[in-house]
Amino acid sequence: MRLWKVVVLVNVALALGIGLGYLRWARDVRGLREEVDRLRAESERPGPQSWTVRGIVRSVIPKLGAVFLTHEALPGLMDAMTMGFEAEDPKILDGLAPGDFVRFTVRRDGEKLVLVMIEKTRTP
Repeated sequence: MRLWKVVVLVNVALALGIGLGYLRWARDVRGLREEVDRLRAESERPGPQSWTVRGIVRSVIPKLGAVFLTHEALPGLMDAMTMGFEAEDPKILDGLAPGDFVRFTVRRDGEKLVLVMIEKTRTP
């Protein structure tokens, strides 16, 4: 075999090896970036948050496991307003009627608020 053919074959093999090595390195780097991004997103996600405030029952919808309440401000989250809450356990809504004064706890579950505790009180 002529020398120039050997040189060409060696150069092709070398280029192929470098190219494949670069592709593997790029895949590893992309995987590491995705892992870093996932871990960063997890660390920035707020942990479980809950608020306990007072309110007045406006409506109870047992079939949906929901209650509408006029409530005080949830500090750092929202102003006082009337809104509906889905109960974590619909049984906690038993015995509630429109007009009842209550103290309740809601927990942030992703983007929604879930009612985890509610009890009647004598005063607003």
